[in-house]
Amino acid sequence: MPSDKAAAAFDKRRVLTQHELFRDAPQTVTERLAVRAQPLTFRCGQRIFCRGDESHGLLAVVSGHVRISTPCPEGRSELIMNLIGPNEVFGEIALLDDGPRTADAVAATRCYLLLLERRDLLPLVNDFPMLAIRLLAILSGRLRRTSQQLSDHAFVCAEQRLAKTLLTLAGDPDRNGGRVLTTQRELGHMVGLSREGINRHLSAWQRKGYVTLAPGACTVFNRKALQNIASGFLEIS
Repeated sequence: MPSDKAAAAFDKRRVLTQHELFRDAPQTVTERLAVRAQPLTFRCGQRIFCRGDESHGLLAVVSGHVRISTPCPEGRSELIMNLIGPNEVFGEIALLDDGPRTADAVAATRCYLLLLERRDLLPLVNDFPMLAIRLLAILSGRLRRTSQQLSDHAFVCAEQRLAKTLLTLAGDPDRNGGRVLTTQRELGHMVGLSREGINRHLSAWQRKGYVTLAPGACTVFNRKALQNIASGFLEIS
């Protein structure tokens, strides 16, 4: 897994205290993990791990988004199972059973991650049972979200899925101004559309002033309009 100087500059203990798994953990937990946590960075579209790979531990997202998917049997497409964002963790199934990875993980945007190895994390789970309870809660929430994701792909139109995905990637507008750093091809993977289909919708939204486009980026200007589309209030073009 690649790493760089930017990733190494993380305040690892501060980052861990903000994460869903460790937010209420005793200080000794985050201090012990911060010493061993490995900072990593991935560019948009770069594969983090593949289904069947050996598990090295749990990954915590510092910034960016990670697409969790599984390839379809014919190999020409994939089923999107989840989109993991800042202050979330992924890779928890292989962490718990020490089996191979159950899905593919790809950087949907530029990502900064922390790798928490199994040998470092499991002794802490044993020493602090509240971590096990929090991990179960995260797994339950992940299953609920995956069910919603699969339902959306089956019953929600592509324009709604694209609006939902853009709003998720844009995150808090006060923090990043609604800027989404990902390619239209990567958006297509997440939404289940061709790059041309994504471009057609985004270009129409740009003409209406909802978004602005740039190479490898999109900025959301009218969140309300996208929220309406995501909710099913589709406009007639």
